[in-house]
Amino acid sequence: MRYLFAVLATLLVLETASANPSAKALQDAFLEALLNNDADGLAACYAETAVNFPVGELIGKGPDSVRETWNTFFDSYTVQSISLSEDQMVAFGDTAAAWGLFTMTVVPKAGGDAIEMVGRYMDVARNFDGRWLYIADHASLPAPGEE
Repeated sequence: MRYLFAVLATLLVLETASANPSAKALQDAFLEALLNNDADGLAACYAETAVNFPVGELIGKGPDSVRETWNTFFDSYTVQSISLSEDQMVAFGDTAAAWGLFTMTVVPKAGGDAIEMVGRYMDVARNFDGRWLYIADHASLPAPGEE
């Protein structure tokens, strides 16, 4: 009986940890949710105390801010593709930082040609009991003439 309990407990721990067992898995989950145009999936990548910097606002806090920002975006656009370049990631114990450039192609829901957005990102993630979540996130597009 003890053996069965140990196996079940181990499976539960492995299942919980598999949600985001690494900072890279968190990044992959974020990109997958983005490709699926899934604001709830994006919000699930953030800690309750996370800080982000949404377009049009000075600061956002927590998963609800992320969900609201992306729902507004998905009301107008469908993400067709996303890729990272110049990407770097470093981890120090239970904290990781990532940065680089992104290229995202979106299609306006009102019609028209696809739009390619090329920008930069930087984020910080932390491991909370085996699950990595973003605690800070900032992405931006260059100002006109900066490209």
